[in-house]
Amino acid sequence: MSNTALYSDSKGSSPNTESAVMASEDVEAEASAPITFNEQTNYVPRKTIITIFLACSTVDLIAIMDQTTLAASLSIIGEALDASDKTSWISGGYFVTSTCFQLLYGRLSDVWSRKHVLYAGLAIFFLGSLAASLAQTATQLIIFRALTGIGGGGLVTVVQLIVSDVVPLRTRGKYQGILGAVVALSNGLGPVIGGLLATHASWRWIFRLNLPLTALTVCCVVFFLPLRKVTGDWKRKLQAIDFFGALLALGGTSLLLLGLTWGGGERPWRSAPVVGTITGGGVLCVAFVVWQWKGTAYPLVPMHIFRSGIVNGACITMFLHGWNILVQLYYIPVFYQLAMGYSALKAAAMLLPITIMASVSSTLSGLVVHWLGRYREPILFGWVAWAVGLGLFSTLDASSGLGKQIGYALLTGVGLGNTLQPALIAIQAGVARRDMAVTTAFRNFTRNLGGTLGLAIAGTILTNLLTTTTTALALSPTDHTLFLRNPTTYLASLPAAEAAQLRAAILPVYQHGFRIIFRIGAGMAAVAVVVVWALIPQVELEVSSPTEEGCEGLGLGPGAEPAERKGGA
Repeated sequence: MSNTALYSDSKGSSPNTESAVMASEDVEAEASAPITFNEQTNYVPRKTIITIFLACSTVDLIAIMDQTTLAASLSIIGEALDASDKTSWISGGYFVTSTCFQLLYGRLSDVWSRKHVLYAGLAIFFLGSLAASLAQTATQLIIFRALTGIGGGGLVTVVQLIVSDVVPLRTRGKYQGILGAVVALSNGLGPVIGGLLATHASWRWIFRLNLPLTALTVCCVVFFLPLRKVTGDWKRKLQAIDFFGALLALGGTSLLLLGLTWGGGERPWRSAPVVGTITGGGVLCVAFVVWQWKGTAYPLVPMHIFRSGIVNGACITMFLHGWNILVQLYYIPVFYQLAMGYSALKAAAMLLPITIMASVSSTLSGLVVHWLGRYREPILFGWVAWAVGLGLFSTLDASSGLGKQIGYALLTGVGLGNTLQPALIAIQAGVARRDMAVTTAFRNFTRNLGGTLGLAIAGTILTNLLTTTTTALALSPTDHTLFLRNPTTYLASLPAAEAAQLRAAILPVYQHGFRIIFRIGAGMAAVAVVVVWALIPQVELEVSSPTEEGCEGLGLGPGAEPAERKGGA
């Protein structure tokens, strides 16, 4: 109904009636209008940026260290809780929820502001860590780790969005590179700290450590992080949050991970539970894509962002990146323990050459992006180095010297450091600013999804090889199960002579299994080189005002298009 018609129909009525009709029409018009979100760009002076990065670095530190401190202590936790067969889910529960809830955090930060959503994530993370430190059973610990993942999943994503809000696109490379160095160091320190705490104190201190660190982080966020107010009716904006889509993603990922974890180890691949969970997970994943495409006006993953080749290329490479980095963090210490005979602490320390070099190369690649405005070359160089490094890593055996071990690790670290943050700059350069939050969240979702599936499949490879070997050794069903649950603990329970005989039999199996895992990683890095070359062109990176970044507004109605940019080879 037009305003003219409204007024003509209202003649002769009382002023109160006319006002009520007009107010009703205004409400209907507002309800039918597309939901828009506030622009949160807030470029600040360099002095303020330094304090902001102090706050952001503490957030990244606790988020990443929490994921990796468990890597060197899962077997100790499994033995303490008498649940070695469930240790994969102690880490897996966190990764599943953190992966899926990342999709929500991007949109939620548009509704309530980055800072308020960061508060919520830190609060959930704190409560989950507190509950995990008090867990009495493995089931309780898995549930509480999943709760921690709900909070932890959004921390890194929101930090990346805050950085994108306070510095221009080209300058962003320098600061994202510094944050990448913090992430890399956290990846290396986490397993060492976790191993120390689990061995010399109690595994509960792994989770207790999060409590003071989270409190410190909240203080940094309160005092050092500026807040740009978000206006409008947040209740109406909340209608644009696709909770059903997040539920589909959570269900699909959980079922796929469960089936891949079961397959070949606890249950045969052709058994009904394995086939059913993998099939069900696949169906839910397809349903998620269809729902995002046709089912909701405000999807977590808007389909129009995939019209950008940069987005497609960056998401594919981030899936491969997540696969490689998490498999390395969790299985390189295991490789050194089982195939090289190192202690748990020394095995965890062998990650340090990778992570220290990754920190250096991440900072340098960020400076290259800042100085030259080029992100494509660092990404390509990084993936080539990573492919070569993992290929060489697959040749290590018990006779390999320390020089080779460290040298190959350093080369792998060069690859890791050059491929993470420049890819974030690339994907943010490939979309309009109105799509930056959801695109960044989806980029992190694909990275975590790759890592989660990579861990499951790497574990399945080792389990299948060990199952074949233990069957040939004619172990009893009970011994067979105990061995697969925790080989280190089982060997320690045997007489010395018997343990030495079994260790000699399984050592070649472990070496073969790790060789397969590292070669798969090298192959994925090689695929990433091709993807970057074919799908990620160099585009101009703006250095000035936010309006030059496609910041005309954040209307998020259906059909929103990415900004046009100048491309280049």
